[in-house]
This record gives sequence, C-alpha cells and structure tokens, in this order.
Amino acid sequence: MEVIPNKQVLGITGASGFIGKHLSEYLLNQGFIVLPLNRNFTSNDLKKCDIIINLAGASINKRWSKSYKKEILNSRLDITRKITSYIKEHKNISLLINASAVGIYSSENKGRNDEYKYVYGNDFLANVCKEWENEALSINGITSVTIIRLGLVLSDKGGALPKMSLPAKFGVATVIGKGDQIISWIKLDDLLRAIKHIIENNLTGVVNMCSPNPIKNKNLTKEIAKKYNSLITIRIPSFFIKIIMGEASAVIVKGQYVISKKLIDSGFTFISPFFY
Repeated sequence: MEVIPNKQVLGITGASGFIGKHLSEYLLNQGFIVLPLNRNFTSNDLKKCDIIINLAGASINKRWSKSYKKEILNSRLDITRKITSYIKEHKNISLLINASAVGIYSSENKGRNDEYKYVYGNDFLANVCKEWENEALSINGITSVTIIRLGLVLSDKGGALPKMSLPAKFGVATVIGKGDQIISWIKLDDLLRAIKHIIENNLTGVVNMCSPNPIKNKNLTKEIAKKYNSLITIRIPSFFIKIIMGEASAVIVKGQYVISKKLIDSGFTFISPFFY
C-alpha cells in the first residue's frame, strides 16, 4: 500500500460490518487513507497505520448459549489484545478508538448517564464492555485512547432499524413489553461525523455515541408506525421475548438513558438530535 504524505492512515477492524463499511467509505471521502484490518492482520499491517479504529466483535443479536457468550467476549478481547500488544512494543499509533456499548450502564438507574455521572450495570453485557474497555485502556500513557460507547445505530441503509420496521411495513407495529424502556440511539450519519470529530479534535477518554434525546420503545414504535401508516399496534410481552431469546432478550427488554455530554461540550452538533 502506497502511503500518501500528510494523510493519516486509519486501520479499521470490523470494516466489513454495517458500521465499518459505511465508516470506511465516509472517511475515504473525507480525505483519509483507510486500511481494512481483517482478523488475521499482522504487525506489518499495523506499521502502516497512524490511527486504529477497533470495531470488531461477534454479534450480540442472537441467542446466547454458554459457548456463544465466550465467543462474544473473546472475539472482542483477542483482537483488542493483539492491537494493544503491538502498540506497547512499537509505539507508532497516535490514537486507538475502541468500540464499546451503552450496555455498560445499569438498566436499573432511573437517572441520566453521561460521561461524568453514571451507574454501571453488572450483567453479562456490562461486564463484557468493562473487560473490553480495560484491555483498550491498558495502553493509556503510551498512546491516546478513546472509548466510543455506542447507542443503537439507526439507518435506513441497514442495521437494526429495517428489522425493527419490518412488521410496520406489513401494517402491524410492535411494542416490546410496556414500551417504557429507554432506547439511547444515534443516526448513522451523526455517528460517522462524530468519529471524524473525535479524530480532528483529539477527543480522548470515554465518549458516549448517543443522540441528546433518548426515546421510549413505545414512542419509537409510534414514529415507525406513522412512517409506514401501520394499521394496528400490538404489544409483545417481555416474557415471550425472554422465552425466544433467553438472556439475549436483555438487549431489547431493558434500556439505558444515555447522552453524550462530552460530544456536545466539545462543539459537536447533531444533524439528527431527534428520531422523528
């Protein structure tokens, strides 16, 4: 790969995923050099990079068997450890942007979580996020580290929103449980812009990647129903979701109220601060 002078080379793990694919295209259009890093990347690949964006990890959107829970954790830790071990030895990476999730916060906390005031959860997903972040932060002091805690990423181009909207397209909108669980979300375009903002403003530490306006599940359903002119809205009991998905049901039956104070304080402006 030919390196163009004065252009930053961004190595991206998980570049073939929904977020990684759109992020790669966006950053290329913004003048960066993007180097996709597959799971078998080598030290020679990392030597070409100025910044690494680590998005890799097994999907959480399937039933969690005991073995799959290990895969969820290890798929994140193994690649992150490979990156941090390299940085500790070579010290040529100026910034590691490492993914995490708002699932690290407690669903029992009725207040708002931001980067300065928060309550951590203690369930499986929260503990996965903690271990993942700790591994990335092991190079703090050697290079800059930014932890991006992702909310639900919404886009008509793919990801969760088309799946959530599918019943509404056939005239039936669905609310999960009572619908009071809070969904902390961000539109894809704002997420891509926020990552560029982090790079250009050297924003380090924890950054929540969430709109300033979380929404209740029932209100999100209402907006989706309005968009597709759904005829009826039905409630799917939480216990039914738990029977089908097991422990993985926590992703949709629980919620966290999370906002990004750090992005806003640093001058970032959301194009889509509201879902509707």
